[in-house]
Amino acid sequence: MGLINDSLVETVFNKFPEKKDIPKQGEDIFTRWNFQDFQDGGYLNFTADRSDLFALSIMIENYASKHNSPLLASFESEKRYEFVKDRYMKMMKRLPRTWIIGDFNNPHLAQTLPETVQVLSCVGTPLATVWAVVTRGPDGPIGLIAEEYGIGKFRGFFSVLPDILQVALDAMGDVLVTTFDFNKKEYEFTKGGY
Repeated sequence: MGLINDSLVETVFNKFPEKKDIPKQGEDIFTRWNFQDFQDGGYLNFTADRSDLFALSIMIENYASKHNSPLLASFESEKRYEFVKDRYMKMMKRLPRTWIIGDFNNPHLAQTLPETVQVLSCVGTPLATVWAVVTRGPDGPIGLIAEEYGIGKFRGFFSVLPDILQVALDAMGDVLVTTFDFNKKEYEFTKGGY
């Protein structure tokens, strides 16, 4: 499939051009809305800064924990992962499957994680600027996909529409030569990653 212009967001918009034309939400949604508000929105385009995406990411992670659902999270650097590592370790021990994608090259990272976790390096790929946090909702994958377009500035979308998230997951899987399946009831595990 490949990425359009090395952009995950543009790849999704190419498949769903009507979504590109949906007006962007104001940044105030990140301070005023709870996760149910985001879910009720269905599909939202946005621009945001790092702290806004961090808040939404925590809501998605909490949803995954509450519903014992698989989780995919990407990090722009090992330093960004280290910032949330302790919280993630607790969460990953309980979740049925976790994919950690990062622009880092540390084979020791994969050795200290639970068996249900797969670490994938995106070093040298266009995914190095992607902020993605995805879990399984009632009908399939839900979550946020964003790309850094300036220092600490992101553009992207939040969606509860499984078809849209699946296009993003498939494109990421093509780049990383893997499959992200949020609909399985049971997972087979391959320890580690890279």
